[in-house]
Amino acid sequence: MTEVEKMAKASGRRMSAPRCGRPPLDRAGEVEARILDAATKVFLERGFEGASVDLIAETARSGKPTIYARFQNKEALFAAAIAHRIALKNARVSSHKVTGETIEARLAGIAVTLVNETLTDEFVGLFRLCMAESRRFPELVRSLVGMARRRGGEVIAQLLAGVSECGMLGAAPGDCDERLARAARYFIDLILAPVLLRALAGEACETLRAEFADDADRRVAFFLAACRHGGVA
Repeated sequence: MTEVEKMAKASGRRMSAPRCGRPPLDRAGEVEARILDAATKVFLERGFEGASVDLIAETARSGKPTIYARFQNKEALFAAAIAHRIALKNARVSSHKVTGETIEARLAGIAVTLVNETLTDEFVGLFRLCMAESRRFPELVRSLVGMARRRGGEVIAQLLAGVSECGMLGAAPGDCDERLARAARYFIDLILAPVLLRALAGEACETLRAEFADDADRRVAFFLAACRHGGVA
């Protein structure tokens, strides 16, 4: 079961068998993607309270019965739309091709990709929307944020593993995976967290991405120094 399916199910998504009138299986994914794209657009423009399933259906060029056949209510659709965008962002980051003659250059490339894929108006807007709804749906928002951190950490750990041998991170062979996971969390906190907070506070994503491109080498050097001196022990 994918992360999107888990989040939607936890929020009340219907898991029943296909009903009459539903599209063929080869089109089901396309229909669902269109609904989630429309939901994302409407939630960003109207917020949770201002968004309606009627407007989402109209934007998706779909009927309300088609939406309710997949999502039990607006909360389930909200959860699935955000989880879908998190999954798409992580997929783009994971497809990064590690290049560079040195470890520093390879890590800088990963860092720039992570920041560029996260600091978009859409993704930052969704993050703000989650925070705004955290009182209304505290468990849901905690689950979404936890999923984003967990899956993001897994993606970065995979990329770090491809940069060099675990020895770069000061890891013993027996606990390589654990050390990589810890290094990935530190990498995200050092590389992404400061600029994401600034974006959430209203600074322009485009400006922050350009600024980070000039600062990536310095942040990577700091991360590597910590790794080489036992910072991920």
